[in-house]
Amino acid sequence: MRPPGRATTSVPSVFTVSAIVIGLVAAFIVGFSKTALPGAALIAIPMLATVVEGRLLPGASLPILMAGDLFAVSWYHTHTRWDLLKPLSVWVAAGFAMGITFFIVVGSANRSLEIAIGLIVLLMVGLQIAKMMRATTAEDSHPPVSGYGVAGGFTTFVSNSAGPVINTYLASLRLPKEEMVGTSAIFYFVVNISKIPFYLALGEWTDGGRFFTWDSLKYDALIVPGVFVGVAVGRRVFTLIPQKTFLLVVLVLSGIGALKLLI
Repeated sequence: MRPPGRATTSVPSVFTVSAIVIGLVAAFIVGFSKTALPGAALIAIPMLATVVEGRLLPGASLPILMAGDLFAVSWYHTHTRWDLLKPLSVWVAAGFAMGITFFIVVGSANRSLEIAIGLIVLLMVGLQIAKMMRATTAEDSHPPVSGYGVAGGFTTFVSNSAGPVINTYLASLRLPKEEMVGTSAIFYFVVNISKIPFYLALGEWTDGGRFFTWDSLKYDALIVPGVFVGVAVGRRVFTLIPQKTFLLVVLVLSGIGALKLLI
C-alpha cells in the first residue's frame, strides 16, 4: 500500500496522429456496438491497448464506453428485461469484489489476465454455438447466471471486457434483438458508473498507478466524437439486421475479441 499522491502512471504518446486515429476508430466501434451489435466493443479494447497500457487501459476506455451507454439507454431502455438483470446484480457484485482484490494484490492488469479472459470468453461462446446447433430452446436448459455474473463482473472491472460474457448469456436466452440491446444497455450503464469510485480509490491507495490522468481524459475528449458517429450509424443499421444473423454476429464478434486478447 502507498500513501496518496504517488501514482505516477502516464499516457505515452496519446497525442500523435496515429494514436488519435486509432482512438477515433475504437470510439466509433464502441458507439456502433452500443446501438447495433453488442459485443463489438471488445474489439476496441485491444486497439486502445496499442496506445495505453496497464490501469490506463480500463481508465481511458471507460469514458468512451459511458458516452455510448448514454445513447443506448435513451433509445432502447423501454426494451429492458429487468427480471434478468436482478439475479445478475448479486453475482456481478461478487465479480467486482474479485476485481478489486486483483488490483490490490497484483497492482495492474497483466498478460496472464488477458489470457484468462480470452479463454473464458471462447469457452462460453463455444458452448452457446453448440447449443444453437442442437436447436435447443431457452426453456430446455437455463444458463448458469452465477457463472456469467461473476465472470462478467470480474472482466468488466479489470479490463472493460465483459461484453462477450454478458452478451453470450443474453444470447443463450434467445431474446429478441431489441430486448438484448435494451437489457445490455442498462446493465453496462449502471456497471460502468459503479466502477468510477472504485477506480479512483484504487488509483490513490494501491500500487500500480492511477486509472485516470489529465492526459487520458484529454485523449478521451479528442476521440469521443467517434462514439457519436458510431451510435448514429449503428441505429440505422440495427433495423436492417435479421434476428438470427444478429445473434450469430454477436457470438462471432465475441469470439474474435477473445482471440485478440489471447494474441
